[in-house]
Amino acid sequence: MTPASVQPIPARAFLPAGAVFMLFSLVPLGLLAAGPVTFAGATVAGLLIPLSALVFIVVLSSTCAFFTLYQEPFFTRFPGLRRIMVLGSLALGVGLVLLLRHTEIYREVFFVLASANLVVLALLLGNFLVSGLSRPSELVPVCIVMSAADLLSVFAGPSKHMIEGLDIFYRDGRAGTVPWSDFLLVKIAVPGVDHLLPVFGAADVVILAFLIAAAHKFSLDDNLLGRGLGEMTGGRGVAPWFPAAGAGLAFALLVAHGFNVFLPALPLIALFFLGYTLPRHPKMRLLRRTEWAVVLISLALLSGWAIWA
Repeated sequence: MTPASVQPIPARAFLPAGAVFMLFSLVPLGLLAAGPVTFAGATVAGLLIPLSALVFIVVLSSTCAFFTLYQEPFFTRFPGLRRIMVLGSLALGVGLVLLLRHTEIYREVFFVLASANLVVLALLLGNFLVSGLSRPSELVPVCIVMSAADLLSVFAGPSKHMIEGLDIFYRDGRAGTVPWSDFLLVKIAVPGVDHLLPVFGAADVVILAFLIAAAHKFSLDDNLLGRGLGEMTGGRGVAPWFPAAGAGLAFALLVAHGFNVFLPALPLIALFFLGYTLPRHPKMRLLRRTEWAVVLISLALLSGWAIWA
């Protein structure tokens, strides 16, 4: 009998990820192809970007759940599948980056494909990170440390310089060579706009996917609208679903757009997730000494880096 580790990988094992890629490719391409759209008033036009971003976040959050429920079982059955898909996604990403930096032909099409590929790669990585967790309480130090690291990076680290370069690129009408950092941004299509608009970084999608997958793994109810994913897949039927982490991402985007400021989304994603799940699940509050030590040591190191920077 052929060992499971060397079983051939069937084509259906790639279908969930393929469906995600097609969704985030075809919908933006359709909106871009629709061309200019005329609106009755300036108010509607002004609300179009935040509304499009909110719809995108709802769809993205549902996609994270879909990926966890339907793609992850294939990774369990075929251990080498995730490696193949990650390498394939990286290869496609590199190819699209090189095309976008050296050609003006079909630029928006390549941007759409690059953004869709970035979503798939983020889902692959976010779900993979959950395998390193053994207890739900570990989510608390993870959220605290990654939020502190992200804030530091944005205000005094690598992200600060990336943001400054991107700001110049977009204020100049996207003229010239595309910055490398632009390829780390997930973009959306907005009706009536002839190009994609950046909304947040790939790291935010990784964390969104990570927290949704972690909630499912530890049977945590992170659904703001009712039952968690575990209950819905346990034979009780589908119910309205929007995760707390997705609400944090939506809040960050709305505040940033409303006040025209750059606001790091990752800390708010973590804050909304912990703020909703910690009071509801006592098992998340059972932190061990080692977990507290990780938090304190990490914060001390990050504080030292901030002072030095």
